[in-house]
Amino acid sequence: MKIIITGSLGPISKPLATKLIADGHHVTVISSNRDKQNEIETLGAKSAIGSIDDVGFLTETFRGVDVAYLMEPTVNMFDPTVDMLKHYEKICEKYAQAVLHSDLKRIVHLSSIGGHSSTGNGMLAFHYYAEQVLKKLPQEVAITTLRPVSFYSNIMAFIPTIKAQKAIITSYHAIEPEPWASPLDIADAAAEELVSVSGGRKVRYIVSDEVSSEKLIKMLGEAIGEEIQWITVPHEALEESYKGFGMSPQAANGFARLNEAKNSGILYEDLVKHKQEITFGKVKIEDFAKDFAKAYQNS
Repeated sequence: MKIIITGSLGPISKPLATKLIADGHHVTVISSNRDKQNEIETLGAKSAIGSIDDVGFLTETFRGVDVAYLMEPTVNMFDPTVDMLKHYEKICEKYAQAVLHSDLKRIVHLSSIGGHSSTGNGMLAFHYYAEQVLKKLPQEVAITTLRPVSFYSNIMAFIPTIKAQKAIITSYHAIEPEPWASPLDIADAAAEELVSVSGGRKVRYIVSDEVSSEKLIKMLGEAIGEEIQWITVPHEALEESYKGFGMSPQAANGFARLNEAKNSGILYEDLVKHKQEITFGKVKIEDFAKDFAKAYQNS
């Protein structure tokens, strides 16, 4: 198959490209960074260097391929001029135009947990608006929407407070097991969906493991040889703290509301409805703890 991958050589796109190439598919990787061209081609993929803001470039790149993996790059959350909701929506509008102009008939879109609703999910609401843009494409365009849960790698952000105070400090507390996902499991799921010949539209949630806050700090603590506490602060205090670090007011508020959604369970309500359909990935918390320990020691 001829397959397009966006996301350059990111933590999902690179293992995804590697797997598809190993399986004999013809892969083109889109990157805005010309310095990535040699690495992309060394993998065995074709490189397409250009901007995803350029509909003409996207259209030519999409033309004649069987399926495309579409994702939106992370926005700069420290830039107060960026409207996160509109930013991701605009990227998907460019994707949609290119899909129409190139006559592409199948896409696999990386969204997120929380993409089912415009409210009650904090900053993740932008995934809802991004999904809605693609849903307006003609019905003959098959769409698989991937909704992974929180990435293990997000936990790396707590390394500074663990080093300084031996604690994870945040505004939610997962008493019940909370779902986490590895980029490697997301890449595996994306690969399965890209080579699938099924049409229509579907949503697939991706979960690697589920752990409570207590189990998480126990596993991380054992991995680094330290005892870690889980300290919960009010949502408002966390929001002000993020602003103090220079995060935009919109992003800081979005994180606080996201944690609120985790505490209430609203964030996971649609995931629970699809619980029986979820196939858990291979990368477990024990595996991530080893990577966390390496990052902790090297920080």
